[in-house]
Amino acid sequence: MQLGSKIQQVKGAACSLEIFESPTLGLVAKVLGAQEEVFLQKYPFLQSEFLAHVGGGVLPEIGHALVVGGFDLEVAFELLGHAKSVAFVQEESLILHALKAFFPHFEEVIAHANFKHHAKMLDLEIQKYDLIIDLHTPNAHQIDGLQRMLSPQGILLLRAPHPLLDPQGFKSTLEHLQGYFSVLMPCTNPYDVRPLCYLFASKHHHPEADLRLQKVDMLEGLQHYNAQVHTSAFCQPNWLKGAYLGLLKN
Repeated sequence: MQLGSKIQQVKGAACSLEIFESPTLGLVAKVLGAQEEVFLQKYPFLQSEFLAHVGGGVLPEIGHALVVGGFDLEVAFELLGHAKSVAFVQEESLILHALKAFFPHFEEVIAHANFKHHAKMLDLEIQKYDLIIDLHTPNAHQIDGLQRMLSPQGILLLRAPHPLLDPQGFKSTLEHLQGYFSVLMPCTNPYDVRPLCYLFASKHHHPEADLRLQKVDMLEGLQHYNAQVHTSAFCQPNWLKGAYLGLLKN
């Protein structure tokens, strides 16, 4: 990916932000440190639509949703159209506000009555969440905490190391998850230019068998996500099935 020339740099407590101007992609932001992410101003909908609706398209309804581990406020925007409440945990407010140009619905989300921004997990209200989205790869301790916060039929979506780029990291993440969930499936976002891998984990719902097609077909205003994107995201090549036999739960 051609990043172009660096035009801005912001340092936070545990993360730093670099913004580049690319001749082909426009503004590109790289978050480095504890929560690494790449944002493309030209395509703010790629990750947000995918994550919000891969989970939301399976659930009959979303009561409370939680977004942690990253900066993508557009995920919260997509969830606010369907969830009763959305909690967003991010301590690095300086970097979050510096990314405002990458989130077209920034002001709308911040001002929404059903949205709450918390600096730390400890600030969250004590309640169960139907959908938890972790934008980074949690460790074993964090996974244990997140699964305890899920409702009985809740879904956890999280970033995972890519099985081709970091096979040992991918395997370790599966091992941390497998004891808690009866469904554990990797997915990738079709047509995303970033090599990102996610894991769908649930004690009840299957991402393909339980997909609510009527609900997905009624979604309006989306530029990326649809039922075909959803189902193709979960295709598993033969090498993946063989390499992680016994860890993946279909």
